[in-house]
Amino acid sequence: MKLKWKPGRAKRCLSALLAATLLVLTPVSVAARTIEEVEAEQAELEQERQALSAKLAELREDEAQKQEYQETLQEQITVLETQITSARQDIEELNANIHELDLKLKKAQEESAETLEQFRQRVVAIYRAGSVSTLEILLTSNSFNDFSMRSEMLSNMSRHDKELIDKIEAYMDSTKEERQERERQKAKVAELQKGMEQKQDELTELYAENAAAIEELQGAQAATNHALSQNEEEIAARDKEIQDLVAEQKRLEEEARKRAEEAAANAAANGSGGASNPGGSGSATWNPDGSNVASGFSPCWPMPGVSYISDEYGGARGHKGMDIAGDYGTAIVAAESGKVIRAWTADSWGMGWGYHVYLYHNGTYSTLYAHMSSVAVSAGQYVEKGQVIGYEGNTGDSTGPHLHFEVWQNGERVNPRNFL
Repeated sequence: MKLKWKPGRAKRCLSALLAATLLVLTPVSVAARTIEEVEAEQAELEQERQALSAKLAELREDEAQKQEYQETLQEQITVLETQITSARQDIEELNANIHELDLKLKKAQEESAETLEQFRQRVVAIYRAGSVSTLEILLTSNSFNDFSMRSEMLSNMSRHDKELIDKIEAYMDSTKEERQERERQKAKVAELQKGMEQKQDELTELYAENAAAIEELQGAQAATNHALSQNEEEIAARDKEIQDLVAEQKRLEEEARKRAEEAAANAAANGSGGASNPGGSGSATWNPDGSNVASGFSPCWPMPGVSYISDEYGGARGHKGMDIAGDYGTAIVAAESGKVIRAWTADSWGMGWGYHVYLYHNGTYSTLYAHMSSVAVSAGQYVEKGQVIGYEGNTGDSTGPHLHFEVWQNGERVNPRNFL
């Protein structure tokens, strides 16, 4: 049987499938879902994973079905990636619910704080005084009148203690459901976290197996150079779009600068005093109003806690960025403060970049973050240095999970090593 391998088309099909899945999974806002709904979703994905595992076991034994074996491997990888993404989103959602329950319980506790403190002081007083019986009151009284007064005082104290206990019981009853639900959700978060880590280990093994299968089908060199040899026009088009976006942002900033200068000149002419120079150096970030833009650039590492570089800038194939590889779903942060001028989620191919984010920092520097599993920001948004903007993935023209990180200087890519 003659094997036909079309990586571009296969990747696009799988990317389209992943895009549709992730767009459904990605929450627009935090919505309170029940644990039962979360478990049902996870169970459905687990059932699909097990079915594909069984199919893989059959295909591994038949050398004549290498093509189908590799395609099934990729399907299994896609399901596992979806499971991990879904689990991470479920964890974030449950943590948000737990936070809301914490606030609700804290408010209830604050409302009952005075009662709880009174009861605490009363318990301490009783402990220090020891128990007092009617006989002890009688024997230590100087007169019948003294005995009556002491008995009445003890009776009043007992009624007050009972009122305190009744209030505390009411507080415990009113918060019982919230406290139990909070513990249930905490337990579910721990369970999801453990399962996600196990699936990550399985996914890592499948990536290695898939890479070997692809190499056997078409050769490693062809897979490595796929983007360069088959997508040159697409790459040129996407680069042109980025350059146009940067040029438009610079135009808007120039217009804002001119308006600020005119306002300052008018203010000076009207005798209201001069305004500060809008073109001053300032900090190395983009300002939301377009003024006071600096030329400096001091980026932080875009994937905190991950140090493995799977591919450097340059090399024999002219790689235009730095590939940083960690576990699928690892958080990606903004290397420098700036404005999001592109947050691509329209499709998971993304002109080869997959889901990606492009940040404009100032008139000189911009950064690109590609192959994300999901995007956490939107176009036009201003983000701070170190803020999470997305999560590591395997979308677009990618053969394994990693962050493809680019630094653009005056509209051209440069080596990120020069700044990191």
